[in-house]
Amino acid sequence: MATYSLKKFAQPEILKKIDDDRLIKFLDPHKDYLTKRGFTFEKNGDGRIDHAKLAGILLQPAEGIPPAMVDALYFVQEVATDELFDELMEIANIAKVKVPVDASPADLAVLIWLHDPELIKSQHAETLITKPKSFISFQAKDGKSHNLAPSSEAIAELVRDMDFWFEKNKRGNGCEVIPCDMSDENKVYFLVRHGMPFKREGKIEQGQTGSIFYRPEVHDVVVYDKKANELSIYNASSSKKERLMYLELFGTHFFDDPDYFPSDDKYTLDPLLKDGETSLSCIDIPGMEEVKLIEIQVWVPGPYADRTISKSKDLFASWATRDRSVPTYGRLTEAKFQVKFDHDSKPRTVKIKPPNVASFDRKEDAHTIEQWLMARGFIKQQEQAAEERPMKHDAQAAVAYA
Repeated sequence: MATYSLKKFAQPEILKKIDDDRLIKFLDPHKDYLTKRGFTFEKNGDGRIDHAKLAGILLQPAEGIPPAMVDALYFVQEVATDELFDELMEIANIAKVKVPVDASPADLAVLIWLHDPELIKSQHAETLITKPKSFISFQAKDGKSHNLAPSSEAIAELVRDMDFWFEKNKRGNGCEVIPCDMSDENKVYFLVRHGMPFKREGKIEQGQTGSIFYRPEVHDVVVYDKKANELSIYNASSSKKERLMYLELFGTHFFDDPDYFPSDDKYTLDPLLKDGETSLSCIDIPGMEEVKLIEIQVWVPGPYADRTISKSKDLFASWATRDRSVPTYGRLTEAKFQVKFDHDSKPRTVKIKPPNVASFDRKEDAHTIEQWLMARGFIKQQEQAAEERPMKHDAQAAVAYA
């Protein structure tokens, strides 16, 4: 239950974005709790409900607050934005939800939730997946492509083992895994919703100091690349132990091998040293117009752990004016590139940090950028397997977003 997110919703101006009759229907399953806290579902003389009173109740949750109400408020608030209005309308049309002409994004989100909460949860999951992430990638033992399509049974088994790990490591149980087959990218995305260790924070309520004790909720993203046969992980906690759990359990449940994704190096910056500016060529990559090196970080061995950082709008062009090139002292530990795509006025930033970290501005850029990284040698080649590895649970189609 994401109790900490109530503060986002507990504002009268946000509540007023929802039609009163619709809001009453939305909150009706939790009427007992709200009326005990002093909220009346009756409209006043102006034909409005008391938004300020409702906001005050939500801002100061009391013992016995219904977890289902918290989740409903959280999910609706997360997707009720102008940016997602068209996506919500498409969902409503597919689900045959009748939408009034004057519906706001918040109205639309509530209407869809009342029809089927899972549709809003799926949209929320897709929104989280598409936000910029810094992924750590792990290649499989071989480079053979696999058409992973996890069944509901396989996901249930995965969740069961994840729950055991999360509870054992003081993160609570009740995790959720939502898979999404992105056929246009040849990848399967998994949104993993789970808890973190408990937090305690101070608070002031009715003039008295106290504390609130809660378990934060986070959303991790795990991506399986079918063609490259690799697993990429974004985990909000940045815990290495947690990443190793994902590698082991995804290998176990989908490939019958807990060591299927060894933590070997994926990326290298050697092409910058060997090929210089030629390593930035992208003429053979459809969709890419130009690549510039804009930043490098060099680690210098010694007692002081020195690091030098060089930044420029174009490092190779700058070095050329001073008869310099990529530093050969120390070790390259990080590089940032500015990538210009065809028909896109704004260049994008790509960061590579060996052995396994890559950061992209947009998820949509990842496939093209990875093609370029592979072609120029920034991604280490895998050995091709001699025999086809048996797949587990690949007979059924993956669950997709509505």
